[in-house]
Amino acid sequence: MKETRFIGQNKEKWLEAEQLLKKEEKDPEKLSTLFVQVVDDLSFSRTYYPYRSVRVYLNKIARNFFGIIYSNQKEKTNRFKYFWQEELPQIVIKSKKELLVSLFVFSLALTIGVFSSIQDPQFANSILGDSYVNMTIENIKSGDPMAVYKKSSELDMFLSITFNNLMVAFRTYLLGIFMSIGTLIILLYNGIMVGCFQYFFIERNLLAESALTIWLHGTLEISSIILAGGAGLVLGSGLVFPGTYSRLQAFQLSAIRSLKLMLGITPIFILAAIIESFLTRYTDAPDIVRLLLILLSASFILGYFVVYPWWKNKKGWTKPLEEARLDAGEDEPVQYESLKNNADIIRDSFTLYKKYFKNLGGVIFIIAFVVALAKMSFADSLMEVRYFTETWIYFGNELFSFLKTNTIELLIINSFAVSIIAYRTYKWIKEDFTTVKQSKFNFIDFLLILLVSSFSFLLLFVLEGWGSLLFFISFVFFFMLMYAVVINKGNLSQSIQTAFTLLREATGQYMGLQVILFLLATSFFLILMAPVVFIFTEFLTFNVSENDVWINQVVDFIEYYLKTLIFLLVLPIVLIASSLFYHTGLEVSRAEKLGEEIEKFKNKYAKN
Repeated sequence: MKETRFIGQNKEKWLEAEQLLKKEEKDPEKLSTLFVQVVDDLSFSRTYYPYRSVRVYLNKIARNFFGIIYSNQKEKTNRFKYFWQEELPQIVIKSKKELLVSLFVFSLALTIGVFSSIQDPQFANSILGDSYVNMTIENIKSGDPMAVYKKSSELDMFLSITFNNLMVAFRTYLLGIFMSIGTLIILLYNGIMVGCFQYFFIERNLLAESALTIWLHGTLEISSIILAGGAGLVLGSGLVFPGTYSRLQAFQLSAIRSLKLMLGITPIFILAAIIESFLTRYTDAPDIVRLLLILLSASFILGYFVVYPWWKNKKGWTKPLEEARLDAGEDEPVQYESLKNNADIIRDSFTLYKKYFKNLGGVIFIIAFVVALAKMSFADSLMEVRYFTETWIYFGNELFSFLKTNTIELLIINSFAVSIIAYRTYKWIKEDFTTVKQSKFNFIDFLLILLVSSFSFLLLFVLEGWGSLLFFISFVFFFMLMYAVVINKGNLSQSIQTAFTLLREATGQYMGLQVILFLLATSFFLILMAPVVFIFTEFLTFNVSENDVWINQVVDFIEYYLKTLIFLLVLPIVLIASSLFYHTGLEVSRAEKLGEEIEKFKNKYAKN
């Protein structure tokens, strides 16, 4: 039967089924009858029109029916819309104590900064630095006190400020892992600096000019830092106040909730960077225009993060906040073919990482040593390795310091390192999914994974900065493609086709997972790097003479080895999450698991 004829014969009952689903009160008998008919049509379309839109259309209707009849689930809402209208405001309400503490600490610190500047004229130099103070004084003398905002081009300034602001925010957030104390210290420091900075201009009778310039972008920027402080306190609250959960379980819940809060704050930092880079430099703009922009920014912050959550909480939420489901036990198997939201994917990724780390950990330690040694051998100098690493760290791109490929040799080294870990990780995931052990090394699978890995690193090498941006928005796709190669038994063309199909049909979830994984990976990289790398290497450097070249080379190697090791330790989490997204996307696209459940339901229905 031709597809057009099939549609023509059945479209009236499909439309009737859609209309019935939209009604609040549904006739049970009609609901059951239409469900069976739609399921039969879906089975037919899956056989004869597997790649046509009619199959996708019927799958959507069947899923809605199945949710109502079988599992009594609500229809799926738009995740993007739900996050901003319901989920984030509910998180704000649940985190109001932490947010108020963050606001109080920052305000107190700001007051301390102003008071200290009044008492000690040199206080600004100790906080802001002599060079910045002297430069600003020169700008004031030349008649342009805010000239610092005009020094760089708009684009360069935007990139630098965005990375810097995100670094400040994530330091504030991540240090909450140390029982919230780290977050409070960062809030105190930033508050004192802002108070000192503002009073520096007040002391020179530049209150109006400085306020209209600084707070043009500072309204969003400072508000976001306070919100990031609240997120950091939420992160630490799971460890400090676990309640009825274990500390680990409470930390899992607080970590996911705080990360979602940070996800909601991130666009505000970017907007603040846009204003600072492209608008703040126009200090000769009318004061009324700048004041209106400041008031507009303040209204947005107060409206969305204060008034709207309060109003929604009083009115009632459309859907209660979905907390992450905690593991029921150590041996609970991961359900690969079930539909997962991003929180489920992250949770299951850690479950699998913990399960396979004992097999993967030794390999990572060895590969990190070989990679560090090879990179230092192929680099033009040790200083080059340190320069690239430290520069990328400064701009908040810690996760990609490992990925810097300024020579063909480094490209090959990176490609092999990632491919080996990806192959071993995906081999175990495939065995866990299929329950079939694969003892032999599959050369074809490894070769194709290496091909995908080399291509992604080639983009970094050829496109340089733009390549990094492209990799940032597509690394889940590349890792998902590597997994597709393994799961499809080395069929590269089929893997590419499947990966693009999943990307197209689950774009919203993909973009959300991409951002979450980047933030998570960067967060873990920062947490591990801070105590392990900086404290250790600073201790060694302090006790080693600068003239001792050989010892300094050893110290440099240790530092680079640790940074490479930390990156490779974080990598499997991203790899596993990409494979779980592959299975979720496959279920969204093909609904194979749904088909099995529908067949079971039909058999049960037929018996009754």
